[in-house]
Amino acid sequence: MSIHKFAIEILTPEKTFYEGEIESLIVETSEGKIGILAGHSPLVIGLIPGVVKMKTNEEEELTAVNSEGFVEVRPGKTVILCQTMEWPEEVEPNRVAKAIEEHERILRQARSATEYKLSRATLARAFARMRVLKK
Repeated sequence: MSIHKFAIEILTPEKTFYEGEIESLIVETSEGKIGILAGHSPLVIGLIPGVVKMKTNEEEELTAVNSEGFVEVRPGKTVILCQTMEWPEEVEPNRVAKAIEEHERILRQARSATEYKLSRATLARAFARMRVLKK
């Protein structure tokens, strides 16, 4: 049985993070994890900081960690746009642990709703980065 592939492009403000053909994609949204295969209905949905999994063939699965963004599924191509995307080997455990500690402190002492929301978003990304390291 032949597995159908689809084109994907992952973009950050700095670069094209990944471009190629994949068999499946799993992303994390505020509604939960969503799996995408070739022929998926058109869709635009927001991403939360989390782990992206792309199966390129039967043996290979690529994993990356993303910040907030969104995914757009179109006929012929799926596009992910987000502020940051990192491969697990790019994540520095000590920096992540330090960021978690610092932003938990800031969250406890937040003086405004904006400061609280920014710290929560940064913490969510740091915890996603830590999860990708543990795999």
